[in-house]
Amino acid sequence: MKEKDISVKRVLIINTLAIIVATAIAIILHAIVPGTGDLNIADFDSIFVKLFGFPVVAVSYFVLLFLHCVLVMRYFGKRSIMTKLQIGFRFGIVFAALYMVGMQEVVVEASPFNEWGLAFVNFQFFMGISDALPALLLCLVTAYLTLSNKNTSSTWQVLNLIEKMKVVALISITILIARAIGYETGLINSNIDTFPIPAYLWTIVFGVVLGCCYTVLYPIFDSGKNKSLLSYKLVVVTIGLNWIIFNSFIGLIFSGVMYQMLLRSGIDIAVFFIASIIIQRYILKSDIRAS
Repeated sequence: MKEKDISVKRVLIINTLAIIVATAIAIILHAIVPGTGDLNIADFDSIFVKLFGFPVVAVSYFVLLFLHCVLVMRYFGKRSIMTKLQIGFRFGIVFAALYMVGMQEVVVEASPFNEWGLAFVNFQFFMGISDALPALLLCLVTAYLTLSNKNTSSTWQVLNLIEKMKVVALISITILIARAIGYETGLINSNIDTFPIPAYLWTIVFGVVLGCCYTVLYPIFDSGKNKSLLSYKLVVVTIGLNWIIFNSFIGLIFSGVMYQMLLRSGIDIAVFFIASIIIQRYILKSDIRAS
């Protein structure tokens, strides 16, 4: 089936239904996570919750988050020479990884716990799964049903092991430096004073995950015709915007924290983008890479 043979109406129907189902799955999974009952809905005091109620805010958030997943996966995926299942899996695993690591950020105030520990990690793990699994399934299903079959005999460029190591190292180091400056200056609110080791360990893991996400998505964007905006499309439009939407949930339910959530995620992506430009210019200079 070629892309032109897939009607716009069919694509819209499939994507809409898939987003609705993914949202429902995410909400159900969140509801059954052990410890969710300890959350006090009355603590959610944002203007959005007061105006529309928490259920509407939660549903709207998931719809927006998953809509972005589908839009970037389809827009950039259909311009890639990779097979549709490979495209769906790569986008899905990247978004899933973002949510899993994002949920583990040491922000105890946003959880039912008063301190960081095994209970916090366990609770946030299952909360992350509740976001990650629907996103992965969403990308796989929509890619399979709405993207065209690609010529499987085609090859695409992938990063070799040395390049991957350099990419992950540079991104993780720059993220760590930027976050450390933010923590120590108070620009980024954190639990660094009370739980410094977990906070910095999470920051290191977060940088490594961002680097891995870059290497996973790189072949999709590198196989496109226009590579001049590769860093912008991969880092800002795809990973960056999704990370910002993901972080905005806390701002949607708690009063007075939206600015902080947008600031920290904005700093993350700005630093990530700068690192990606350096990577494109100085690390991935060779046009000859493993296929």
